Amino acid sequence: MEKNTKKAGASNKGSRAQTYRPGYEIAAERILALIDREGHAPGDRLPTEKDLASRLEVSHTVAREAIKLLSARGQVVTRKGAGIFVANPTTTLTPGTWEPLLLQNLDHVEMLYEARRTLEVEAAAQAAKRSNPLELKQIRDAAQATVDAAAEGAFDAYIAADEQLHLAIAQGSHNMFFCSLIENLSALKRRVMTVGFEGEAGDVIRRGAGEHARIAAAISDGDAEEAGAAMGHHVDMALDQYRQQVQKRLLHEPREPNGE
Repeated sequence: MEKNTKKAGASNKGSRAQTYRPGYEIAAERILALIDREGHAPGDRLPTEKDLASRLEVSHTVAREAIKLLSARGQVVTRKGAGIFVANPTTTLTPGTWEPLLLQNLDHVEMLYEARRTLEVEAAAQAAKRSNPLELKQIRDAAQATVDAAAEGAFDAYIAADEQLHLAIAQGSHNMFFCSLIENLSALKRRVMTVGFEGEAGDVIRRGAGEHARIAAAISDGDAEEAGAAMGHHVDMALDQYRQQVQKRLLHEPREPNGE
């Protein structure tokens, strides 16, 4: 009896397909796929609920609930009398909020990574639990893009793909506050990477790409614990590399002659 129980438990853990998903959630996923497939941009008007129901071959009620779900996630906007629109990500904090950050101040950079670790570990864990197939594909594709860029030594391409990956993970968490905060932190992280590593980042981006692959694999497997641990390790290593780079620059910084 105990053997059968363990077997069933292992099967449930390893398979997303056995988890019940309501029809409106599947319909919402298909609407996102439609937006992606047809190349709709933020602000574009989408078909009506009735038209979506017809195209998806679901009831009007299911289509309506799917739109409500996407609206709650901040992925679409409904305007009474106007229609349904692809959401414009304007809910993020303004860049001026972060202007006091001084990249030359290691304490500030450490605070940035501390905030990243707190947010992104949980975002990765939730993404492992909540990401739909389209979101999982976006996470895997972004992780692979960082691997490809690192292999080519393409720093700018790596930075762009890295940012895309972390935002895709935040999106997969289905938490709009994670999305907003991580988007702002990603902009600061880009500045840190550019100032700290550009021109000598080969080993740094190769290491980061390998860690991205581990994170993406854990999220795809639905392993929340491993996804969080992999993300925590990734952020810790990034900070450690930055500290090493600062120390290296301090040791090799030319000193002003005394008395002149």
